[in-house]
Amino acid sequence: MNLAQIGGEIHNKRVQAGLLQEHLAKFAGLSRVTINQLENGTLKDLGYTKLKAVMDIVGIDMETVHPSGLKSALVIAARSISTSYRDVVTPEMLSLMLRSGQAPEQFQPHLMALLDETPLPVVVKAVTEAATPDVPAKKIMKNLSLWAEQWQVCRTVW
Repeated sequence: MNLAQIGGEIHNKRVQAGLLQEHLAKFAGLSRVTINQLENGTLKDLGYTKLKAVMDIVGIDMETVHPSGLKSALVIAARSISTSYRDVVTPEMLSLMLRSGQAPEQFQPHLMALLDETPLPVVVKAVTEAATPDVPAKKIMKNLSLWAEQWQVCRTVW
């Protein structure tokens, strides 16, 4: 598979996850122009480390160019953000909060941990899993951005 084909796959996964090129660029530490050129097949070269960072974010394995082995990101994310708290967020609860944009007060610290500490590939995959035809991934990403701004999280990619 060549760079243009990988770029097309990255584009498909990014759109499926509701990410803008700007989001993916920030998450991977690249410019939006680089992401655009990669997706459009006009980028001549991109180093392994940079390409792998982009592919990891959207869940593409370097060897197979298929989604990586991350089975249920909602389960992983819910378990991860509940670790330090008495109240536990279930995967179903997390999915509902992501879709609705509603964060009950007792779960706001959990969601801040999601925004600040959860690995971005897990967050992106959880967004994809939570998305429905009525609430697309793009809307969920907007909810995450609004929460990040409202709560002034430390991770600057939002």
